[in-house]
Amino acid sequence: MLRVFLLLIIPVSLLALGFMIYPEMTALSAAQMRLARFLPGVIALITLMLALRFNRSRTFFSVLTLSLAYVILIWTVPWLKGIKAVVVYQALCVAVPFNLLVFSLLKERGMFTWWGSTRFALLALQIVLVAGLMRWYPAETKYYLDYPLVDQQWSAWSKFTQPVLVMMVLTLLILNGRLFAKPDAQTSALFGAFIAAVVMLHFKDQATASIVFASAAILMLVVAVIQDSYSMAYIDQLTDLPGRRALNERMLKLGGSFSIAMLDVDHFKKFNDRYGHDAGDEVLRMVASRIKQVGAGGKAFRYGGEEFSILFPGKMMPDVLESLNTIRQRIANARFDLRRTDRRHKRKVGKKGPKQAARVTISVGVANRCERTPSAWEVLKLADKALYRAKKQGRNRVCK
Repeated sequence: MLRVFLLLIIPVSLLALGFMIYPEMTALSAAQMRLARFLPGVIALITLMLALRFNRSRTFFSVLTLSLAYVILIWTVPWLKGIKAVVVYQALCVAVPFNLLVFSLLKERGMFTWWGSTRFALLALQIVLVAGLMRWYPAETKYYLDYPLVDQQWSAWSKFTQPVLVMMVLTLLILNGRLFAKPDAQTSALFGAFIAAVVMLHFKDQATASIVFASAAILMLVVAVIQDSYSMAYIDQLTDLPGRRALNERMLKLGGSFSIAMLDVDHFKKFNDRYGHDAGDEVLRMVASRIKQVGAGGKAFRYGGEEFSILFPGKMMPDVLESLNTIRQRIANARFDLRRTDRRHKRKVGKKGPKQAARVTISVGVANRCERTPSAWEVLKLADKALYRAKKQGRNRVCK
């Protein structure tokens, strides 16, 4: 729940800022308004380039959807007359949530690939379909898009028709479910962008609202791309701990007193050979979840493979030994259930039988800064040597 709340801070802030800004835009001159109309397009172009750079196809096609919706709302709908304007607007109100929902559910498959071409085709087909219906069957299309599913009093509060509301509520529920099931920056941005798009469509007659909320929706996706690129660079995806690059940068900032611990999973190669890499990954996740909880102000990192590092800024070795021993004991006492994999035949043995309980232990080496080792890199080397002493002395211990 806390993770979802933190992920929604930026989308909610942009939405709140949008509601504060758009009434003030009425003070803009005609020339300034003409210029402001291109703001969402500029933001969209930047986002599309970032999505291409980081291969974020869901973001790319979501931004494309929002951009097309904004262009149609600002430059197409106002020039249409009568029933044609109504048909295009209502079709847009269905297409925007539909496309955002579809693109949120699809996997990252690239933009200029066969999979990407199907997504381009989906958008193009919708444009052609709506254009054809508007030209040859406008009355029939309006009838179905405005069809009352229940008594009209239930939707009198909204400017949207009932079929549109059904599509929007369905999209909202599914995006909300995905956000809580698998919270990440991209899903939260898509959720916020959908809300902003609904607001944009609601205030269809106010150009300032369209500009502001289209910009807000696309900005949410910009921020998500930046957050994802940061995670790729600094966060280890398997353990969700900061990785080697984050460790290197954090060590540059260490000063004064500090200690560094190096941790290694005992007999990890044998464990992998016996139980398989999937079980090995589970072990690394379990160990990472435990060492995240280390006390004494320690910050855990994945050093590489089965090795982890913990930095203790402002702490000397006597201050951290108890915390390290507590984590070591918790890992040794943890029950780790798995099913053995026969690596020679690449099949699971006893698939329907009871799970086996495996024992996982770690060895720890720790060192602190002193006159002989003033730099963080030298302290880390000493901690690494202490780790090897722990291995030689029988493992499942802390050495200094």
